[in-house]
Amino acid sequence: MTRSQLDGAVAQATGESLLTVRRLGFSLMNCGSNSPDPEDLCLVIDCPFCSRPVPHPDPARDGSPTLAECLACDVYFDYAPAEIYAGQRASSVARSS
Repeated sequence: MTRSQLDGAVAQATGESLLTVRRLGFSLMNCGSNSPDPEDLCLVIDCPFCSRPVPHPDPARDGSPTLAECLACDVYFDYAPAEIYAGQRASSVARSS
């Protein structure tokens, strides 16, 4: 939303003139979104045992599929490409709590 759009919406909602609203200096508040920063995103797969997201393993050098590892369950597991999604790195989850 632009400042002009905000001013227009406030003027329309309050019945004040656009000049009065601009003079009062309304602005958008940044309440901090819950969405992660782009640098905190990584590819993850849900563990089939505990349902926690685990990092997508790096592909093998020869291109063969690799197994994902859940450290909490102490298991390696296979996954389908459709199970991979963008999630938060473990360090960013701990920071935001």
